[in-house]
Amino acid sequence: MTPRQTHLALAAVAVVALAGGVAALRYMPSVTSRLPARNEAARTARSEAARTAWSGALPTGMRRAMRMQPGAFPPAPPPATMIAPPLPVPAEVAAAPPAADGLEGSISFPPAPAEKVAPTPPARPANLAELAQRFAETAAATPADQQAAEAPAASSAAQTHPQEPSARAALEATPAGPTEAQPTQVARAVEPTLRPAPDDAFQQEAPVRFGMGDQVFVRIFKQEGQLELWLRKNNARFSLYKTFPICKWSGRLGPKMKEADYQSPEGFYSVSTKQLHPNSNYHRAFNVGYPNAFDRQNGRTGGLVMVHGACKSVGCFAMTDRGIEEIYAFVEAALRAGQKEVQVHIFPFRMTEQMIARETGGGWLAFVGATGNYEHWAAFWRNLKEGYDLFEQSGEPPAAFACGDHYAFGAGDSSCKRIAGW
Repeated sequence: MTPRQTHLALAAVAVVALAGGVAALRYMPSVTSRLPARNEAARTARSEAARTAWSGALPTGMRRAMRMQPGAFPPAPPPATMIAPPLPVPAEVAAAPPAADGLEGSISFPPAPAEKVAPTPPARPANLAELAQRFAETAAATPADQQAAEAPAASSAAQTHPQEPSARAALEATPAGPTEAQPTQVARAVEPTLRPAPDDAFQQEAPVRFGMGDQVFVRIFKQEGQLELWLRKNNARFSLYKTFPICKWSGRLGPKMKEADYQSPEGFYSVSTKQLHPNSNYHRAFNVGYPNAFDRQNGRTGGLVMVHGACKSVGCFAMTDRGIEEIYAFVEAALRAGQKEVQVHIFPFRMTEQMIARETGGGWLAFVGATGNYEHWAAFWRNLKEGYDLFEQSGEPPAAFACGDHYAFGAGDSSCKRIAGW
């Protein structure tokens, strides 16, 4: 067969099948009509339910365009073994009038959309003559210059609407009743809540500001390698101004005994103006005053023990150039300002009982170098500790006196000599 013959054969089969289906639908009601009359109500209810379900599954447009004939969807026959009792018909279905075009049952369609109604033009006010009169009165009360400015606009409006006055003018011309003045509302500022200041918010005394000319006191600790500069203003208690590191000091712990022993002294000394060396070979320098009265009473010799710069020492206390600049400046300013002498106390370490016991313990730990072997200086260091403790307690450097084999503090007998500068 050719393709054309094949297409014609398929089209003929489709036409025959369609005709057979239409014939079956047309003659099926006659077959169902042969069932007993007692099942008519059940068949009607089932047919109605089938049509409702099938019509609900169709789109809205197809439901409108499609016309269903009565009995197009016959009810399914009941099973042979059981005949269902007639189903109750709803009251609204029974009371519904028959369709005008012969359709059985009720098919619900959505309501047609409401047509848009064009808005009506606004109605003219009933009191148009009264509004026109008020407009004329308002125009008469308007100043001449304002009328001249509004004349072009009024003429154009009159040409467009010759018989209607301006609505704005009519509203402005309408007398208003007496109105009360509206009060102006002003936001009230919230006042901050005041709280009492804490007790430590204000300082009773301003912090002390030290300057050149204040009184000076110096302490040196050999083992710690520190020089403390203390200052006092207006006869108050001495306060620590700054701690400077010592670059070098010579020898071991213990006092200087003789010249060229490369040992740095220990004890209580005083510096006067004569002991200042501003042009030292080691930048700036001042002589501590070794040997003092105590050293001479005990046969110690030597001299020229300085606190100077250049960071190198042979029996002296060497500072950095920057450090000695500041130390020397305060010492010189204090002596120039009226301080007679600047006391310089030199200690082997910070004088506590624990440090003295450690350095004077002796034994095998001293032999291996773990502790000092300075038990022969125990009495001398405890004597130095007396002056150390007096300053720690009172903040005032004690006046030291040389009393032979020991120092006395505060006041000495006739055999004691006060430690003084040159």
